[in-house]
Amino acid sequence: MRRIGKAALATTLVILAMAAPGPGRSARGEPSPDRPAAGSAREWTDFTLEDADGKPVSLAPLIGKRPVLLIFWATWCPNCKEEVPVVNRMHKEPARNGNVQILALDYKESPKIVKAFIEANMVAFPVLLDRKGSVAKAYKVVGVPTYVLIGRDGRIAFRGHVLPEVNKVLD
Repeated sequence: MRRIGKAALATTLVILAMAAPGPGRSARGEPSPDRPAAGSAREWTDFTLEDADGKPVSLAPLIGKRPVLLIFWATWCPNCKEEVPVVNRMHKEPARNGNVQILALDYKESPKIVKAFIEANMVAFPVLLDRKGSVAKAYKVVGVPTYVLIGRDGRIAFRGHVLPEVNKVLD
């Protein structure tokens, strides 16, 4: 993997840390009455974002049916671009524990830029537009790429900056 510059990484981390909501806040920054207490079974935060074609996509209907891999990324991120072929394969091939639903959440970029990236890089998985960064804040993302794997039970099974081996994590 390529390394990004220290200044670019530091800037990304500072921006994301400053924008993080307080406890008990939704992905939009408002109070979240349905957010569970710490230690409860539900660890994910629901959201609805538009995909690159403007269609709304929500997380809640996917939970419980199969594992969900959230990928927080940006078109300017060299590591994110490098992982596209790997994620494309994951999207097309079923995992041992059932198909993994992949949702890539682009951080604060215009639909035009994201669509151009999708076409140029032959992205096969769903890409959602986190135009205000609200979902990234809710998941306390502090740099891209960030991977969050949510098991069928709603618990976060993996969180990190390296693409997880989904089958190993879920076994």
